[in-house]
Amino acid sequence: MNAAPLPKAMRDDLRGLRPYHVEKPPGAVRLDANESPFDLPPTLKAELAQALMDAPLNRYPDGQALELKRALAESLNVDAAQIAVGNGSDELIAALITALARSGMRVVSPTPSFSMYRISAQVAGAEYVGVPLLDNFELDEEAAHAAVSHDGWSLVFLSYPNNPTGNCWDREAILRLAERERTIVAADEAYAEFSGKTFLDSLSPNLLILRTFSKAFGLAALRVGFMVGGAEWVECIDRVRLPYNVNAFSQLAAAALWRRRGYAASRVEAILHERGRVFKALEASPLYEPFPTEANFILFRALKGGQAAFEQALERGVLLRNLNKPGPLQDCLRATIGSPAENRLLMEALDIA
Repeated sequence: MNAAPLPKAMRDDLRGLRPYHVEKPPGAVRLDANESPFDLPPTLKAELAQALMDAPLNRYPDGQALELKRALAESLNVDAAQIAVGNGSDELIAALITALARSGMRVVSPTPSFSMYRISAQVAGAEYVGVPLLDNFELDEEAAHAAVSHDGWSLVFLSYPNNPTGNCWDREAILRLAERERTIVAADEAYAEFSGKTFLDSLSPNLLILRTFSKAFGLAALRVGFMVGGAEWVECIDRVRLPYNVNAFSQLAAAALWRRRGYAASRVEAILHERGRVFKALEASPLYEPFPTEANFILFRALKGGQAAFEQALERGVLLRNLNKPGPLQDCLRATIGSPAENRLLMEALDIA
């Protein structure tokens, strides 16, 4: 279907922005979006269904998500006033940028990294500066400091582990960035459950943490994320986010899953086991070069061509994330770690079974 022509009143600087597109080829095993391969067990779904039955759907949800905040705060060892809840961490990324965007303000992130940092900055009309990673996908600390060295404020997003490369950058380098004046660092820990690494013990006035329920907890369909930081930053988010931004069912489900973190931990353990199995198979093949990862996905280079490898996998029923373009991701694909059965299909599709 051809896109409709844009209205003349639309901002000129957004005309080149493309809608976020998700491939959905029929019948394909989807290993392209870093989702959990595990749906919630029927017993928990039944419990959540009953909770939904008991909820007054004619009333607005709790605009402060207090029950979820209390559940999070209790185990994270922070005050509930230090937590903001969003419709996915994407909303919190956009809210932070919206709250800070002004003339002379700069959004900074390494590149390649999560695309929503750049997209949200562009939508807000903020200046965006991408800092190229080093050849080994490590953070270029000198270039990062140069990017935030200007007269205005900088908001730095650091995916930790990084998406799509899968590695965690030097912790001390990140803390040094957060020590700079007029520099706010948001550590996006979407994959923290897989890496076991966090900045929760290093919170400071200039360091914030973003988390999501979409990955390890398997709630991608319900869109719940949260931010941990100083209470002043939560107040900042509350002033720009939409009211009632997280629906009642999503709040119920997220709180229930958080209180059952042992369930999520068992799924994480299974995914890490499968990740090791797939990584070893890629590493043993002369066709691919996998890169070390601390997330629930593997970035790898197809040595005989990324586009050909992507198409081969798709023809065999497996959808990967095609990152192939000139630069550091030349011929690179990203594979989400799925269930054992899905990973078997993946390895067969790539001729590494």
